[in-house]
Amino acid sequence: MRDHRVHWFGAILWPSFFAAGVATMVFFAVVDPLDLATITWPRIAFSRELGYSIGFFMFWLCTASASLFTALLLRPPARNGRQP
Repeated sequence: MRDHRVHWFGAILWPSFFAAGVATMVFFAVVDPLDLATITWPRIAFSRELGYSIGFFMFWLCTASASLFTALLLRPPARNGRQP
């Protein structure tokens, strides 16, 4: 049972990590994190590295939630009221 859960979480987290990395590179090739920070939170001082990190984790959260939703939809239906 534990091995199944590790496999399930790995199948969700690894593709979402990869997609978040690609999305971060594409997004920040166009948008400067310092300009974005000035627009969104003008009173808080940000470094570029912090902007990249926050952006990456936000993209990872979005892609992980999409992967999790897909994994939940692909689960087999319950038999006799129990999940497999």
